[in-house]
Amino acid sequence: MLQSKPLAAIARGLTVKIKKAIVCAVLTAAIGANAADPYVPVKWTKFVKVEGQTEPVPEQWLQDAEARIAYSLRLPDVMPKPVPYDFSQPIWERWWINAQQKASIRYFNHLCSTEAGEWIVKKVENVEGFYFARPQGAPTSDTLTDPYGPEMPWIQRAYVLTGDSLKWQGAWFIQPPLYNYRFVEQPRRSVDWQKGITEPHVRLFGYTREPALEPNGKLSSIWKDKTPMQVVDIPILTARYGYTWRGVKRPQDREHGIAGGELIIYDLQTKEVLAVRRQFLIASHNPRGEGKAMWEVAARCPQLREGPGSGEFTQFAFDVLQTTESSSTKKK
Repeated sequence: MLQSKPLAAIARGLTVKIKKAIVCAVLTAAIGANAADPYVPVKWTKFVKVEGQTEPVPEQWLQDAEARIAYSLRLPDVMPKPVPYDFSQPIWERWWINAQQKASIRYFNHLCSTEAGEWIVKKVENVEGFYFARPQGAPTSDTLTDPYGPEMPWIQRAYVLTGDSLKWQGAWFIQPPLYNYRFVEQPRRSVDWQKGITEPHVRLFGYTREPALEPNGKLSSIWKDKTPMQVVDIPILTARYGYTWRGVKRPQDREHGIAGGELIIYDLQTKEVLAVRRQFLIASHNPRGEGKAMWEVAARCPQLREGPGSGEFTQFAFDVLQTTESSSTKKK
């Protein structure tokens, strides 16, 4: 009995210490939950302030001249300004299963409701063609599985479906009698279908389609190639309007599995922005495992209409730079 009292006292003391430790841990977590967590870059280590965005952007996004022009474009006043967001998370929610995913979805919904949308300031009629300033090849699988890999997965994943061939680089916008631009100009790139090109720009043109015939000779609903896409090099651009894209940086976005982007149509001479389409993607739930992403199937803000493949990018051009003959991605 003489030894049992000290042991009991020790046990009681340990119990008190454990309880205090638990209380301290809970209080510390609660304090942290009520303060906005600072943005801590992972793969992006250097950021650059640009004219066209409120947040500094990763230096990697300014890799060439056309990217730098895209990030220098100032948005029209009708565009909504970013709304500050409170990243604090209730302490009780932190103990939930998938607590991080819930926090990510909440932030994604905030960005969608306050910033996503389409703004057309000016439409132009009788446009024969334009300059697509930032063509892309299909991204590698590593790019779309890296949370910090793609600059703007919203458009970059569309190239997985279309690829980087002469036909499909132009067919986004040239498919008479359905898509009635006569040409699209691009910067010269080091790709197979531009071998022999020496001038700084290329012009794509000439592609047309027609309905295929059924065995009975009647026109079917299936379209086939009629004339091939062609390409020539040009020393200077002839288009008046440009179509470009860029990523959107927001605090703690990639940490929450979120990526934003903008499509921009602008005047090449004055740099006036005619229209903007802004979208966010979320890839917070990821069966590929920790530190991976699934940008190719990431969900999007519901405010903007869906489009098959590259359809929404094409339709945005039709809505702003209107062709003489009616053009639409919708079936006629």
